[in-house]
Amino acid sequence: MMRLLSAAALAAVVTILPNPVPADAAPKPCLREAIDSCDADFPGETPEIIAIRGYCYMIRAALCAAGF
Repeated sequence: MMRLLSAAALAAVVTILPNPVPADAAPKPCLREAIDSCDADFPGETPEIIAIRGYCYMIRAALCAAGF
């Protein structure tokens, strides 16, 4: 039984290896716009503004990834 499971696992690994999917490393154009708009909307260097700007980055980047 152990040989059968080992053979099935090996077959699964072998079928996955020849077809790797490359990662899409190119950023979307709207991501730069989202970052620039957050920087313009929340200027400043206080810890509170930096935290708010960080949340702005996350929210607008998610909207960019979702296609809005």
